[in-house]
Amino acid sequence: MLKVHINGEDILITSSRRIDEAGFARACEFVAKCDKAILEMRKSSIIILQDHELNSIVIERMNTDTFTLHVQYEINSKNVYQIN
Repeated sequence: MLKVHINGEDILITSSRRIDEAGFARACEFVAKCDKAILEMRKSSIIILQDHELNSIVIERMNTDTFTLHVQYEINSKNVYQIN
């Protein structure tokens, strides 16, 4: 678990057992890069954060009183397809 402070809000970041330490560190970097845009997530919503190399992290905002993000998966770019 990690606690970050973004734009006046405390955000807790937790991870599932499917994420290793390196994946969790990347997820925390993704959240930090989102800055205040991450605060637009509503409770019980899921988003996919994607970097310039198309590596993706699936994050869920938990339905709690605190602003808690739960890292569900890290998806390799080879397994992501964009359909327009």
